[in-house]
Amino acid sequence: MKIKLALTAILAGMMFFTACENAQKTGADVAIKAAQTGYAAVADQATQYVPEQAKDVQTSIQSAKDAYDKGDYAAAFEASKALPGKIKDLAAAASAKKDELTAKWNDLSSSMPGLVSAVQTKVDALTKSHKLPAGAADSLASVKQTWTDASAAFTSGQIPEAVAKASDAKAKLTELQTKLGIKPAA
Repeated sequence: MKIKLALTAILAGMMFFTACENAQKTGADVAIKAAQTGYAAVADQATQYVPEQAKDVQTSIQSAKDAYDKGDYAAAFEASKALPGKIKDLAAAASAKKDELTAKWNDLSSSMPGLVSAVQTKVDALTKSHKLPAGAADSLASVKQTWTDASAAFTSGQIPEAVAKASDAKAKLTELQTKLGIKPAA
């Protein structure tokens, strides 16, 4: 009788262990798939605006998946618990960065055309009087091309690239203003 009781206890323990492991396996599987789906929804924007944070989330998802693939369902389940929060934070950071860069673009796009026009007027005047500093016309052409490239990048949705190019154009334009004796606007 004691043997039957012992075998029954062992069998019950194994069933309990299997049930717990199966629950962890199922829970981890569901959580990892949900994280992958959630990440896929924000991946494009996140990799464009906050690439390092996006990479960290990808690494976290992969770590949970690797633990699952190795059969360590408990570790996979634990690792997957933090993923929804990380994805939510990632989406918020990407949105905030996009808003920041869009505001910066709006500032640049409202000021640059007037600045370019003022410098063009000065270049034209100095050209007529034959007092144009060497390289000034080429610098202005370079600024205009960079600004055109920035505008094209913004139109195609590449806001970080557009802001970088527009900032570069403005810096070159400021240098040219100094070279031409134009006081930069405050």
